[in-house]
Amino acid sequence: MHEKIRTINKFLAAITDYQTECSFEKVLREVKEHHKFLDVDMIIRAYNYAEEMHRGIFRKSGEPYIVHPLRVAYTVALSGADAETVTAALLHDVVEDCREKGATIEKLEEDYGMIVANIVDAVTKLSTDTEIPKAELDIMSEIKMQSTMNPRALLVKAADRIDNLKTIESMPEEKQLKKAQRTREIILPMIRDVGAYMLADILEELCFKTVHKDIYGQIEEKYQNLLSTSSYSTSKTLDLIKRCFNKDETSIQEKYKTDGLCGRIVDFSVDERYLISVFRYLKTISDNVNSTLESGVMNRKNVALYDLMLILDDSVAVKDSPVTSTSLFFTYLQNALLANGIYVVKIKKTTNGKTSYYKIQDSSGNFYRLFVRTESEYYEYCFGKIMIDDDSVLNYDVNEVEPRDTYAPRITVFRKNGQRDSIEAGASVLDFAFQIHTDIGLHFSYALVNGSMAQMGPYTRVNDNDTIEIVYKKEVRPSIEWFRYLTTSKAKDKLVRYFQINHLIKGEEQY
Repeated sequence: MHEKIRTINKFLAAITDYQTECSFEKVLREVKEHHKFLDVDMIIRAYNYAEEMHRGIFRKSGEPYIVHPLRVAYTVALSGADAETVTAALLHDVVEDCREKGATIEKLEEDYGMIVANIVDAVTKLSTDTEIPKAELDIMSEIKMQSTMNPRALLVKAADRIDNLKTIESMPEEKQLKKAQRTREIILPMIRDVGAYMLADILEELCFKTVHKDIYGQIEEKYQNLLSTSSYSTSKTLDLIKRCFNKDETSIQEKYKTDGLCGRIVDFSVDERYLISVFRYLKTISDNVNSTLESGVMNRKNVALYDLMLILDDSVAVKDSPVTSTSLFFTYLQNALLANGIYVVKIKKTTNGKTSYYKIQDSSGNFYRLFVRTESEYYEYCFGKIMIDDDSVLNYDVNEVEPRDTYAPRITVFRKNGQRDSIEAGASVLDFAFQIHTDIGLHFSYALVNGSMAQMGPYTRVNDNDTIEIVYKKEVRPSIEWFRYLTTSKAKDKLVRYFQINHLIKGEEQY
């Protein structure tokens, strides 16, 4: 198997079967597996320093704190990242948590170099040694992170958040929800922005499980029931498809006259679907997923049961290649799959519109999603631009990110002219102002609700069927405290963007 595919498969297996026990020896073995001749002295020094800084500190779960950066470093190492990134993963919390012990960005730069220091700085919150309220400081830290993020730092942040969400049970529920919300609103858009869609799905699945335990549990139960009741027919189909795409099955290749093509196949895998993917599909049927689940729509006639991944050698993407990924798949379809009652229903795009797949059906009526990618395409789908050798700051622009209030129920609201609109339940009049137009939100003065002349402030919550008039004045400027009043991702993104442009935060500078 090719190196990139081996890396992805091992990475995914480790995330699926996530182990909380982790040693430095395990991290070091993984690093050496990817980099045979790497000088690991810097990584060893970083571990010793992190262990010293975190000594005597314990997580809410009761485990020594050092286990957390070890797990983050192991996840980073699994991706094949370089020594600087693994080093930064081990050190990613020392400045934030151990300032009183003398840990600073300047010291990290002196001991480990500028690359490591920049990675750690990008994922480090601002100092809490200030009179600014924590809620506002958190927002300012997020603005700083967006302003200083680089590809290596984003990988460390993704691994950090995966571990946070995988081990979140010991935290109070309120903090669990906040952690998941911040992940969806801040981290996920950056990861999608660099095209690391596999990492995004992993994190969104964890957020979904944390924020909506009930809906997640219902979908999981119904999905597993579908797999169980269809297992006899799907096992026969999947066994056949696996054999067709296995280049070592020479008798099969000769039987279906595909032996001249099988050498182009790098890997074929079958996976259960991410439940967030099933959730997205259910949302296309109705915004009320609970009623959709109760209606019985989630059955094998509607829901594809498995994701199939066919990975081909990069040679099929070379210009003027006699074999392309499309021609190879349709040769297998014509010669092998159709003869066994497996056919393509349609070519579709995923709900987020980022990738295409073949929706195929077997003779028993079961549906599957088959993705066909080259090795490089699959690697890019998994890690995007995160693995490029580039330390430049990512040009993350929140205006390019689609709203992410995916799970929230909505209420009806009317504008002054009677135009009907909708907004997330619990939103404020300030949220509504931003929804109407960015400038109206940024220059919000007050709101008039249901014909009353009382001037309502930005903190006022919107109720179902309210009629709202927004009054705005150009001389009004946003305040950092406005973040307290906002509920919707769209409004928060616009306000973050304002402060990014007008008050760019670096290091521990504050405004």
